[in-house]
Amino acid sequence: MNARKKINDLIRNLFTFLIIVSLAGIVSCDKQDEPVTPVPQPAKYTIKGVVMNQQTNTALSGVLVTMGTLTQTTTAAGAFEFENLTAAGKYILKFTKQDFFDATYSLEFGDAGDNHVITFNVSVTMVPFVPGVTPITPSTGGTIDIGGATPVSLTIPASTTVTDKDNNPVTGSINITAVSTPDVVSGPVNNPGLVILRFEPSGLKFSNPLPLAVNNPMTATRFANVQLEFYNETTSSWEVQPQPVTYDAATMKYNTTINHFSLYKLAFVTTRTSLGAVEESLNVIDTPIENTTLIPATVSTIKVDRKDGYMFATPLATLIANAGITGVDATNLKTIIEGAIKPYYGNSASIAALATVQQDISVNRTIQPNFKLITTGRQVIDRNKYTINVVTASGNKVLDIIVNSAGAVSLSFEDISLDDHSHGHGGGGSL
Repeated sequence: MNARKKINDLIRNLFTFLIIVSLAGIVSCDKQDEPVTPVPQPAKYTIKGVVMNQQTNTALSGVLVTMGTLTQTTTAAGAFEFENLTAAGKYILKFTKQDFFDATYSLEFGDAGDNHVITFNVSVTMVPFVPGVTPITPSTGGTIDIGGATPVSLTIPASTTVTDKDNNPVTGSINITAVSTPDVVSGPVNNPGLVILRFEPSGLKFSNPLPLAVNNPMTATRFANVQLEFYNETTSSWEVQPQPVTYDAATMKYNTTINHFSLYKLAFVTTRTSLGAVEESLNVIDTPIENTTLIPATVSTIKVDRKDGYMFATPLATLIANAGITGVDATNLKTIIEGAIKPYYGNSASIAALATVQQDISVNRTIQPNFKLITTGRQVIDRNKYTINVVTASGNKVLDIIVNSAGAVSLSFEDISLDDHSHGHGGGGSL
């Protein structure tokens, strides 16, 4: 009898224990873990772009892109990208490739707060080097003619002596290369070039000043303020030279002199004034993105519609016509101004209106379970005024040229619990 009682007590105790364990399990299943609040991430900056061959308008692969200590080489599609930069401020990019003239591009990021990704898109064209070699014996002298849109002639007077960059005498015939090149936009002030000239061998010095004559591509119009500038490769800046530039109305040529070989520019003085930037909202296609899974999800790109290119606020043809310049002079002046402003924008051509393009912006976001990522996009539209003074048959005229250009794209992020219904749903998707 005692044995039977002990067995019954044991069964009763075991049953009670199982009930307690079951109830504990139910309580445990009902309790939900608190959602993990995402930690704010510091701002990141990205520079991405494409390099084109100016002559063929095709993508240029194998271009070395240097930005400080960072380097990239363009892909078969001419593309490059510097991502996850952590500092705002100014960045200068240099593009180099064998048989092409170097190109530069400078841009500046403003400070951004946490949970922002700022992307700047760069479009650059590079000009192939097509040398024009002329043998000259300095003792007998001679003239080198440089063709192109703006013809130039360089004269080496007879009985000129020459030394190289190390001050060693150079005798006999010299194979001189003289070509027109693209402008180099560097530093806070850049006066556009009527013509930019590279003379080789670099560093040659001449005992006599070498007369340099540049054709005026216009007949009844000329630039009011023209100066000779030399590109100092040590400081990466243009330096105004002391020798004056004069204009001969009879021959319709600008005249000056040089005394050593390097990179020169016959520049017409232009004032560049920032009119400030305006911000526009842009359409973010990938928002919101919901994570309905039980594990964190990673988002690497956000698709947006952004503005691209640059445009003249008032068409150049209208500005020139309003100044009373007509005919061939109007056509040539328009071409010169377009060429002078292009280097500020990667040597690409202006467009009638800023284009809208679709782009995947690189990001690095983690969406916690039961959260959605809300992305808001803004884009800077830069505005700059270029002031050029010209002399016409009816007197001096001032051309104020306003350019609007598509700037950096800024994405800001907000993580919202799926239980929070304060945000509506647009595009985007779920994970």
